[in-house]
Amino acid sequence: MCMSRLHRVLRPAGPAAVVVEDVDGRAHRVSLLALDGPVPAPGEWLVVHSGYAIDRVDAAEAEAVAADLRSGPGVGPGRRRGGGDLP
Repeated sequence: MCMSRLHRVLRPAGPAAVVVEDVDGRAHRVSLLALDGPVPAPGEWLVVHSGYAIDRVDAAEAEAVAADLRSGPGVGPGRRRGGGDLP
């Protein structure tokens, strides 16, 4: 099953990709081919699904959700949290 997750942009990775960090602190390279608008800047938050950035997220909202996910039971590196996709 694929889930959409929040990721914070770390740096560009070519003309159509960025390196992002997930809420567990792992870095990933994601494609921007499905994202409208300008290339996201470092620090911006994105919703990523199956390796593609699909939407931008308000920073304050993303920080609150990420903090909640990090503090939840059973959440941490190498562990999954149940409950479905993020908005």
